[in-house]
Amino acid sequence: MKLPLYLKISLRYLLSIKSNLLSFMTVVSIVGVMLGVAALIVTLSVMNGFMFGLKSKLLQTTPHIMILKADEKFDDYNQLIQKIKQNPQVLDYQPFIYTQGILSKDSKVSAVYVRGVDPEKDKNFLALDKRIILGNYDLSDECVIIGKDLAIMLGITVGDQVNLMSPVGRKTPLGFLPKIKPVKVCGIADLGIYEYNASFVATNLSFAQNFFDMGDSITAIQLKLKDPFKAEAVKSDIEKVLEFPYIVKSWMDMNKSLFQALELEKFAMFLVITLIVVVASFNIASLISTKSREKRKEIAILRTLGADRSFITKIFLFQGILIGVVGSILGTALGLLIVYLGDTYHLIKLNPEVYLIEYLPLRISLLEVLVIFLSSMVICFVSSVFPAVNASKESPAEVLRYE
Repeated sequence: MKLPLYLKISLRYLLSIKSNLLSFMTVVSIVGVMLGVAALIVTLSVMNGFMFGLKSKLLQTTPHIMILKADEKFDDYNQLIQKIKQNPQVLDYQPFIYTQGILSKDSKVSAVYVRGVDPEKDKNFLALDKRIILGNYDLSDECVIIGKDLAIMLGITVGDQVNLMSPVGRKTPLGFLPKIKPVKVCGIADLGIYEYNASFVATNLSFAQNFFDMGDSITAIQLKLKDPFKAEAVKSDIEKVLEFPYIVKSWMDMNKSLFQALELEKFAMFLVITLIVVVASFNIASLISTKSREKRKEIAILRTLGADRSFITKIFLFQGILIGVVGSILGTALGLLIVYLGDTYHLIKLNPEVYLIEYLPLRISLLEVLVIFLSSMVICFVSSVFPAVNASKESPAEVLRYE
């Protein structure tokens, strides 16, 4: 393949080793672009991996879709279920109760969230039977399963009797008195998320309905989907079938503020790390300006031989582009290598009580890698334009007057 003349000259100028200073500046420019691109890829992969790990953990304990009823008792759910089951994405459904309560043992008290479920059906949802670390999966009447951190805080073990209290209470001649029921701890579970382990209490659906005076009512219906990441589309389909007072929430809605904060942080990190590439682009501009001053005589000779300004501009412009290409390719390779090693060998360990996950997975988005590569190229191109155009404005007569 025959290269254009201006590209041959550009390569010759760029690879020239006559000037140690210019050679060093070329290396510094390439390394600057390489580190900027690699840092961007690693940073976005870290953010993507953290969001992926967080979503995976949340999906283990959060309903894919939850249907509630506003300001009314939710007791006519059988007809509702028949409509929902028609959606091909819905694998299973479960009526359940989820409400606040208080658990106490001796002088120790803790606020908890009581989850009343059908024990057999719940195996397809929370899979609590597989999370038991002590005791048995027993949700018969007056038996409860609690989170491991709640057990630690209250000093509870399997077989202990504890008091479950309803914060609403009952109206009596003496006023409102809390409703208290002794229950037996039949199992302790590890849900993988500290906030859940510190406040989780599971019990039988019928027992929860009786204890909280709900009759045959429930709090909500949770749905299990074939693909939880299509929850928003399924939510839209269900909303077309159901009208107010029914409220449909996806697992993304229930964690919306968390995901929005992470997306904003990801965008901010992208802008900050991009500054590394911008700083490297100043090195490119400085390099081209210096080379153009060094090659003034050659430029003047080319001009007298018939080369126009656009030809001279292309010579120096392509030097910047070539630096950008080499730096971007090396940076992409370095970034992908770091991401591969970090994800394969779980190099970044995390405290699960703070970050909810044990290690930081790294996830690459090919679209983001492409955007980073193109952004780097654009920055390098823009930084080369002004010094390249400036080099083409050299007057041959002025340069060669004293030669």
